[in-house]
Amino acid sequence: MYLDKTLAGLLPAFLSGVTDIDDSAQTETTPYSILTITAPADAPLADVIVYLDLAKATTGFAAVESSATVQFAVARKVDGTNFRREAYNEAALSGTNAANRCQRINVGPLAAGETVAIYAVFSADVTADMEIPYQVSYRGQTAPTVTPVAAG
Repeated sequence: MYLDKTLAGLLPAFLSGVTDIDDSAQTETTPYSILTITAPADAPLADVIVYLDLAKATTGFAAVESSATVQFAVARKVDGTNFRREAYNEAALSGTNAANRCQRINVGPLAAGETVAIYAVFSADVTADMEIPYQVSYRGQTAPTVTPVAAG
C-alpha cells in the first residue's frame, strides 16, 4: 500500500530515445538486454510501461527483417543478483508483420534502486544493425535512469 499512497496522485511522465540491435553482438535464440530501467535510489516507480516502435523507417525492425521473428520480455533480479526473464508478452512477431506496429511491455512497479532489463530474442541472426525507438512511461517522484544499448 505504501507505493499506492506515495504515487497515487502523480501524473504519468515520459522518457524516450533509441536503442540499437547490433548485428555482430546479437545471436539467434539467445535473449539479451536491449534496454535497462533503474528506479532512483531513494524513490520507487509505479506503472512503468515500455513502448517499442518496430516500424522505424529504413533502420527499424520491420525495415531490416522479413522472416526473422522477435519476442520481448522483462527481466528482473528477483534474487538481487541474476536477471530472470518473465514470460514473453506476445507471440513471435516477424519483421513483415511488424510494419506499422508498436510493442507494449508492461513492467509494473520498481522498488527504489531496482533495475529491470528489456530482453529481446530473435529466431535467427538479424541481417543488419537496427534501431528501435522507445518510450518509457512511469509514475514517480523522480525520473528513472533509462539506458539503451548503443551500436557496437
